[in-house]
Amino acid sequence: MRTTGNTCLFARVGAIALTLAMILAPATASAAGKDRTKPTTPGSFRVVAKTAYTVTVAWSPSSDNSGNFSYHLSGAYGIAPVVLPKTATSHTFTALAPGNEYWFFIYAKDAAGNVSGQANLGPVRLPADTTPPWTAPAVSVGEVGANYANLSWTRAQDDGPYHYAYELWLNGSLLYRSDYPRNVTNTVLRPLQPATPYTVQIRTIDFGGNPSPLSAPVSFTTPGANPNDTTPPTVPTNVSAYGFGDGSTETQVSWLQSTDNFDAQANIRYDIYVNGRLEDWVFGSGGPRIIYSDFGPNLIEVFATDTAGNTSAAGTTTVFF
Repeated sequence: MRTTGNTCLFARVGAIALTLAMILAPATASAAGKDRTKPTTPGSFRVVAKTAYTVTVAWSPSSDNSGNFSYHLSGAYGIAPVVLPKTATSHTFTALAPGNEYWFFIYAKDAAGNVSGQANLGPVRLPADTTPPWTAPAVSVGEVGANYANLSWTRAQDDGPYHYAYELWLNGSLLYRSDYPRNVTNTVLRPLQPATPYTVQIRTIDFGGNPSPLSAPVSFTTPGANPNDTTPPTVPTNVSAYGFGDGSTETQVSWLQSTDNFDAQANIRYDIYVNGRLEDWVFGSGGPRIIYSDFGPNLIEVFATDTAGNTSAAGTTTVFF
């Protein structure tokens, strides 16, 4: 009886072991078949060409037992990552900044997720941009009002991908040079006088500070003020002003915009006065604007004026320094 019991026990243990073996066998086989071999590191990572705005890199090919892998490239200082097929052996990074230093990185990655070692390259310094744009912008005049004109222009041809600023010339003299974001190609010229002829020109400035030729002059005449408009805009409301607590009298002023019976809000001018002194003006905005007050009490006044020259009463607030 005891022998028979042991025999049954051994039989049951054997059956369990056989079942476990059957369960584990596929997993073991799968693990054994998984690709764990890394691709080789791309070799001879190097710069083969560069300009003020581009860097071209090249490398010797990686290899992998699967034959199925890709290259992953990246760089320091805002360079977007790039994924290239295994057949690639070079790449050009564009829209870089002249005179800056850059680092570049590359590794290979196969379909199973195995990653090679990383090759590094740098620092690579780009040359300065000394080539000015070689064409002039072409200026167009859009909507013209009694005190404004909408201007747009084509981008001058240049070796770089963007322009940093532009100059606006009015009646043959430089009016201002912008400090706007890259590739701006339009603006609203303000403030102008009603029923007055004007001539405008534009030239663009590339990232290296090189100016393009001036555009051909374009002329227009503003219409006269609306004779039927005798009502001023509404008074600017919720005028607020505060300092920055840094010991200076620098003041930030804001307000709710006015409305007008004829003019769109974008064409209403706001004049900001401090203790009766004109400090700033702006069109179509409720601020905030930075002005300078005096030590002691300051009366801040904001007036709204439409294109016909009608001016509202002042919205006011007081700030102390």
